[in-house]
Amino acid sequence: MKIDDKYVHQAIIAREIIDLYRDSQDKRETAESLDVLCFAMARLTDCDKVDYPTIDWDDLASNFDGIATSQASDMLAIQKIENDIESIYKRSSRIIEKNN
Repeated sequence: MKIDDKYVHQAIIAREIIDLYRDSQDKRETAESLDVLCFAMARLTDCDKVDYPTIDWDDLASNFDGIATSQASDMLAIQKIENDIESIYKRSSRIIEKNN
């Protein structure tokens, strides 16, 4: 079943944002910027007004905010957040693959 192009494009954006984080040297500084982008995407897509958004941009923003504001020594919390981000990445990839 084909998914609306808007959802596929959101999945592509989410995956690229996560790749930017993965490839960055300064994870905390990058996470701070990506938090802002994801928050803006949440407002643009009205994801807070939908029960099951394609990409929960508010969650992704919160994840990046958690990394940006974490202490470097809090590796367990950062790992949990990165696992959440990885789940979003996998979901985005599945959406994209279903529509190719």
